[in-house]
Amino acid sequence: MTAPGRIPLLGHVLRMGRNPIAFLQELRGHGDVVAFYVGPRRIHVVNSPELIRRVLVTDAHHFQRGEVFAKARMLLGDGLATADEPVHMRQRRVMQPAFHHDRIASYRDVMRAEVEKFVSTLEHGRQVEFDQALQQLTFTVTAKALFSTAPDAVDEVRRSLGPVLNGITVRAVLPFYEHIPTQANRRFEDSLRRITAAVDGVIAAYRKTGTDHGDLLSMLVVAMDDDDVRTQVMNILMAGTETTATTLSWAFYELARNPDVPMEPDRVLNETLRLHTPIWLLTRRVAEPIRLGDTELDAGAEVLVSLPTLHRDPELFPDPMRFDPSRSFDQAFLPFGAGRHKCIGDRFAWAEMTEVLTSVTARWRMEIAPGREIREVARAFLRPNALPMIPRSV
Repeated sequence: MTAPGRIPLLGHVLRMGRNPIAFLQELRGHGDVVAFYVGPRRIHVVNSPELIRRVLVTDAHHFQRGEVFAKARMLLGDGLATADEPVHMRQRRVMQPAFHHDRIASYRDVMRAEVEKFVSTLEHGRQVEFDQALQQLTFTVTAKALFSTAPDAVDEVRRSLGPVLNGITVRAVLPFYEHIPTQANRRFEDSLRRITAAVDGVIAAYRKTGTDHGDLLSMLVVAMDDDDVRTQVMNILMAGTETTATTLSWAFYELARNPDVPMEPDRVLNETLRLHTPIWLLTRRVAEPIRLGDTELDAGAEVLVSLPTLHRDPELFPDPMRFDPSRSFDQAFLPFGAGRHKCIGDRFAWAEMTEVLTSVTARWRMEIAPGREIREVARAFLRPNALPMIPRSV
């Protein structure tokens, strides 16, 4: 099945570019596997929960990482968030101890200290751009868990990370875009150079002193060479900061809109991740021919899975656009992905989000500032365009 509305030469690029989530949501009504075109490039969207599980879990050996990951791999290196097998599994075994329960417990002191600083900066009645504040908070927590003794590098990476993430996503969806001399492309190239230089500087300093600072980077420099360490650091920063901030932004947005919802952190976060899944597309490339439902896919075919539209399917989640933390979840709920490429940092993210949500709501009730429209935008992640909020003392 091919999506309706294909334009000669362009395919569906205008509709996809205008509102990708609405476009992908519409495709769910056209079948379990639906093809659309970006120019001459054909992409198969997998909609059925059963077929999605096959792609990500049971038949994952038939697939490699897709275009988004390939583009990220070209720019950031062959790291845990971008690598294909067998490299990915070897790296995962090396990295797994860093995300073990015991290590997560050791990071909690960093989380609590930074969250306490954050909470203390809020002032009753003083408006704050809360999404930006949360991005800075979650980045600082991740960066201090990653490399605890390099404040200048932390500041540089914080400035440069957003343009790099957004640039990778645009290049994957619109591959010709990178050749257009736009201001955004120039900013992307400059940001990528800056973030790489900053990370390389920290690695060199750690390597020179040989001191174990008790952080993740200290562990990595013992286990890997400099190129591999840089790649893993870039991958962790790419995958582990803005997703957490985006989820928290939507959680506070929904709590402000639904003040009668009981403050049960796990339930609130689960429902936020369902309704506002930050990773809006997963891409795969067929490695071996496979049949998905009624569709035969040859080697090289591109496959896309949209988690937000899966989680907003009314047949799976009744009244899907209603924020309801009391709802139950089943195997169709995949906020961190699934299978061998499931997010390795899910426990870290969950611990951090719980700490932030609990600490902020214990002292503040966040209200959405009047006069501003809050809407979702699909960039590197599915995030709010803005989130101006006013703290009120509890």
